[in-house]
Amino acid sequence: MDFKKKQKSEATLKEFFLRAAAFFVVFIFIVLVVADVKIYQKRKGLEREVAKYEQQIQQLKEKNKDLENRISNSDNLDYIEKVAREEQDMQKPGENVVSFVMPEGDAKKETAGNMWDAKNWFSWLSNSWEWIKKVF
Repeated sequence: MDFKKKQKSEATLKEFFLRAAAFFVVFIFIVLVVADVKIYQKRKGLEREVAKYEQQIQQLKEKNKDLENRISNSDNLDYIEKVAREEQDMQKPGENVVSFVMPEGDAKKETAGNMWDAKNWFSWLSNSWEWIKKVF
């Protein structure tokens, strides 16, 4: 009889340690999954930053190229006249300059108020998707 009690207590002790070990393994697994998700989110954020900076670099290269082109054409009288007319709104004596100004605010108001505009729906879906990604 003493043997059966000893055997039963050893079995419950083994069962306890097995359950504790299983709980520990599951806990470690959950911690690793959470850490992996955080690392993934951080990586995606850094990739977005890199893409943004690469785009800024590309824009600066284009601007630099344009400025170099302007410097090389600074001796050209035709180029100087073109810049004076287009950017400085200058005119030759006796010339009349006509400018057309298009209202920008009216077009934006029409699309913002139109409930059936596809752009509004796509922007709403995009914003909703971004919110869902942030939450999870």
